[in-house]
Amino acid sequence: MVVAGMECRVEPKIMDLLAYFSARPGQVLAKDQILSDVWGGTHVVEEALQRAVSILRKTLGDDRQNPVFIETISKKGYRFLVTPKPLTEPEADEINITEKNIKTSPLILLIGAAILILLTYFVIDSLTDQVPLAPQADGDSGAESTESAPVPKPDSQPEPGDD
Repeated sequence: MVVAGMECRVEPKIMDLLAYFSARPGQVLAKDQILSDVWGGTHVVEEALQRAVSILRKTLGDDRQNPVFIETISKKGYRFLVTPKPLTEPEADEINITEKNIKTSPLILLIGAAILILLTYFVIDSLTDQVPLAPQADGDSGAESTESAPVPKPDSQPEPGDD
């Protein structure tokens, strides 16, 4: 059950009692009739009903002295003071509005693609900066060449005499 936006767990008999009251708003309900209808012919004492009503009041945040939901009718029973309103399905217009909000505009797609391209460029650029450069073989000014250092092949066998 949800009360004031928060989910509350109650035992099944308490939920049955709430459903019973909700189906009969404004009616004075005799204790014997409630016991018979809600407990289904099982012999229970009146204290079980009082306990169930007390738990239901506590769950709903109701007060016996100033009731909002359940009124005690002395020596008779109880009256449920509110008329429940059924939950309705959303209207078709409400569903379409929600679907329109979910659709992605072309501008958002274009911005996302541009960000993805930039990120890819920066990742590739940062990886190419990490490749070591081989020194120039001609002995010039000692400046490094822009050629990459040769990478040995793992499958190659050393030739005899290469020690």
